[in-house]
Amino acid sequence: MRVALVDIGTNAVRYLISRRKGDDWTDEETGGLITRLGADAGDGNLTVSAMNRTVQAVSDLVRRLRSKEPNRIFLFATEAVRSSKNGEALVQRVRAETGLPVRVLSEEEEATLSFIGATSGLTLGHRSDARFGVADVGGGSTEISVGTFGDPQQCLSYPIGSQTLTETFLRTDPPEPAEKEQAFRHARTVLAPARWLLQGSDILLLAGGTACNLAILRLNLTSFDPQRIHGLPIRWHLIDYWLTLLSSVPTEQRKQVKGLEPGRELVIVGGLILLQVILELAGRDTALISARSVLHGALYSLV
Repeated sequence: MRVALVDIGTNAVRYLISRRKGDDWTDEETGGLITRLGADAGDGNLTVSAMNRTVQAVSDLVRRLRSKEPNRIFLFATEAVRSSKNGEALVQRVRAETGLPVRVLSEEEEATLSFIGATSGLTLGHRSDARFGVADVGGGSTEISVGTFGDPQQCLSYPIGSQTLTETFLRTDPPEPAEKEQAFRHARTVLAPARWLLQGSDILLLAGGTACNLAILRLNLTSFDPQRIHGLPIRWHLIDYWLTLLSSVPTEQRKQVKGLEPGRELVIVGGLILLQVILELAGRDTALISARSVLHGALYSLV
């Protein structure tokens, strides 16, 4: 059995193709494209241009996925669609273009699936009762969950992400020091209630596009390699290094950085600020990167 899953996020559209062999799933292909669905949605509505490019991206992707002859294709949507006034219009347009329904995940569902996905596939010899704290930084929301392998016990979602933080505070290109400080203060305030969750975990996992792109930069890769990234240790000073470097140059210069995903140059500073705040709240100097997230959680829980 082969299935394909598509996650329509605030900043990017991601997909996963996986085949079931016996009781196990084997990933065959994963990837995505930044479409910035939630961009400029200050009035609570997704813009026409953002919906147009996202619907086109999903339509093209579904067409290509069908050529792989999966048994099923599942479409999910998260924060941008969930919280916008006209999110249902996006859902209906995608269904009209692809013939497939879109399941809009609730905050709790997204946080739960993020935890299940992020902790899956780790072969690091951790004791079975180790408590994992998972922080999944997306474009429009950050999910923070705690539990043991495959068993999320407390799952919370916060309405702050790399794109929303960027649009609200980091308006100068490159951002002014005062803008960065405002962004830090806001992130600490919004995520402060999760401090007790993060500090109660034994192992901290960072998931989402910013975290994975940081791992790509750390390993000096040119593209996403989940086998090398999943479980990679990341220290606070590495986040600080890339945050200082990337926030000191304009967007056009960031595009030239080897390994930076096309389109992520617009929101990477906001994403790194969130990662740094999460480590601060957790009281940690080191975290592990998870190359998995909602897609794998949906694969193991909903398929």
